[in-house]
Amino acid sequence: MRHTVATTLREAGLDERRIADLLGQKTLSKVRHYYRSAKLAAKNRETMATLETQNARRAQFVKPSTKSAKP
Repeated sequence: MRHTVATTLREAGLDERRIADLLGQKTLSKVRHYYRSAKLAAKNRETMATLETQNARRAQFVKPSTKSAKP
């Protein structure tokens, strides 16, 4: 039961500490044991897409300097 709950919650994007608290675990290493079979590739793709979107948004406001930097 713990494996299923931990895996489901991790795939849903919950952080390790919240899962540990729910399962009553003191250490994060034990929680990692419970969700080690979680399929996180799709969640990681979402995270990277969000990062790319935010980087593009920020690039509109922060322009690189045309001056060369001296080492």
